[in-house]
Amino acid sequence: MQTNTQVRNMMIKKFISLQLILMNIFCFAQVLTYVGNSALVTIQSQTLLYNGGGLQTAGTSIVNNSGNVMLSASSSNDIMSIGNASSFNLKLASTSNYGQLYIAGIPQVNITGKVNKEYLSDYLNGATGRQQTGLPFYNYTIQDLLDTFGTTHFNFTNGSLTSAGRFSPNSVFRWNNYNSKFDQIYINPDNNTVIGTPMTYYILPRRNADGSVFWDPTSQTRTFSGRAASDYVDTSGNYIFSLSGQQAVNFGYNGNNKNTYGEKYNTYLDDPFSSKTPSWSADYGRNLFQLANPFLTNIDLKFIATNEAGNESDDNYLPNLVGIAYYGNNQIGWQLNQGATYGSAIVVLTSGGAFQAGDITDNKLIIKPMGEFMIKLSSNDPQTLNLSKTRRFNSTSRADGVDYSVTSAKNTNANAIPADKIVKQVAVVMYDMDGLEMERTYYAVSPSAISGYNPENAKLQAYGAPEKLLYTKEELETGGENVNNSDKLYINEANEISFKSKEIPLYINNPQQYQIKFEVYEKGEKATNGLSNGKSFYLKNAQGQFVKIVDGEGLAMSGSQVLGLYYELPEGATLGTGNVINNQTVIAKKDGQWVVRFAKNWNKATVEVFSAAGQLLSAKTQISTDTDYTIPLNYQAKSIFLVKAISEKGEVVIKKIVN
Repeated sequence: MQTNTQVRNMMIKKFISLQLILMNIFCFAQVLTYVGNSALVTIQSQTLLYNGGGLQTAGTSIVNNSGNVMLSASSSNDIMSIGNASSFNLKLASTSNYGQLYIAGIPQVNITGKVNKEYLSDYLNGATGRQQTGLPFYNYTIQDLLDTFGTTHFNFTNGSLTSAGRFSPNSVFRWNNYNSKFDQIYINPDNNTVIGTPMTYYILPRRNADGSVFWDPTSQTRTFSGRAASDYVDTSGNYIFSLSGQQAVNFGYNGNNKNTYGEKYNTYLDDPFSSKTPSWSADYGRNLFQLANPFLTNIDLKFIATNEAGNESDDNYLPNLVGIAYYGNNQIGWQLNQGATYGSAIVVLTSGGAFQAGDITDNKLIIKPMGEFMIKLSSNDPQTLNLSKTRRFNSTSRADGVDYSVTSAKNTNANAIPADKIVKQVAVVMYDMDGLEMERTYYAVSPSAISGYNPENAKLQAYGAPEKLLYTKEELETGGENVNNSDKLYINEANEISFKSKEIPLYINNPQQYQIKFEVYEKGEKATNGLSNGKSFYLKNAQGQFVKIVDGEGLAMSGSQVLGLYYELPEGATLGTGNVINNQTVIAKKDGQWVVRFAKNWNKATVEVFSAAGQLLSAKTQISTDTDYTIPLNYQAKSIFLVKAISEKGEVVIKKIVN
């Protein structure tokens, strides 16, 4: 065993705790980190441990990683070997604070033993629907799933087309991208059956055969164990996917044809990028792929449509990419003899090689370990998605123009975008009176965008569920509602030039009191100081007056409303103030976590969190107010907290929250 301890082969950005017991050795060598029998190694949150070689654990040693471990092989002989009695644990404190493992250049055959990944999801996809997830392990088996959930919950034995087999609430499925159907996973021939690849998109049941719930992925931490996936060229199927070869399945009129399992396509196939009313558009369900993050690190999809050069490149350029989508909270249901129902997905759309429309806030293009996503292309021109160089420890996207690295700087600037592809967008967000976000909708304009009903060619458009409370309707090219189309639009596009000063109908179906607030974007970035051309979006209120939309401001409302959104003020329009709420600091719940959204006149802030008994639990000072601040809570614990936000000028906002 080598004993060279050259620290230049290891970077530490924070304290690393090493507990060495008896005669155990923790040795950093150029090509090997060895953790001896009974040793305990603790890598704390926000710590980066770099090793320019392999890793081996022996005996009953334990590695608890709450930070980031980076194994970068110096040769193809390097190994990652986890002993049978050892534990390499990727610890989780919350859905925003978890250990990550990056392995580069180690062949799959040299990766042995299992890594234990603690998991909580940001989203409970639905009370009756299955959980959409990835399993980022190589040769993952049925037995591996049984080790996580036990032997009594999943149906792995009955594949018959009956309510006790395929159609039981506890059956397990993987998505078949080439035939647009879910394939059931069952024993064939035994529990060591490999169920998919690291990029496979799974739907895991949360209910037993009798319908009772055994798993809440947002509150019950589960540990998934398996062999980490290699990025070595001989196992490129771990991380490279050919976005081609999708069969020309005949879905039938509105999806009424059946797949090989006797299921109508319209009972399970959802395409949030395409129109389904009055009938399925020609591209509905076409060139739509469902995949998962294959790695134990985050992946960043921000630049997969961008033609980057040199060291900046993540080795992807998908010129016909429409967008990325995935499901949030309570958006999927399933019932026997009815199939699946879907709400509104989280959708991000491209224009000019950059993501500019839809949910471009809060780093929605970062896919966490075990996360999944849909990817939509505008044509069947073959493309290849390579996720190896999209890996990222940070929870924010890489900056434009910065060389790719798993540790590269966060996003700060917009990419160079052709002038006719620049998108300006307003988000209308509905909050209840407790500050909880209920729904949102978007209106996007661009010189190349399409006005009016044209579902095959409109590529800055996404579609909401029939139950949606806040939405726009399809517009006539002359402005106003197209009454012949009933789509409730999540993202609506119109041409910036020909549709200026014309109305997009905005509907709110909510009998209660609520607030709506506005977010303004340009080139995929917040336009906190207004649009670069000096123009604005406007809201026409119920009295026919126009209110200038300013990023961060909003309106207090009650009851259902039919309003109008405009890009540029119509000639002769009357400006009113309505009941505009001044920009203010808000403490609200978003995507399962509590955040502080700061007023524009706050430059720095302090946020303190107290227990119900008044004990100070956490305090952070000098917080940048440019983005939302996620409040550090134990999200697994149900309790009452008091949050206090203080500006640099002493302005105070206090809110009691119930987690």
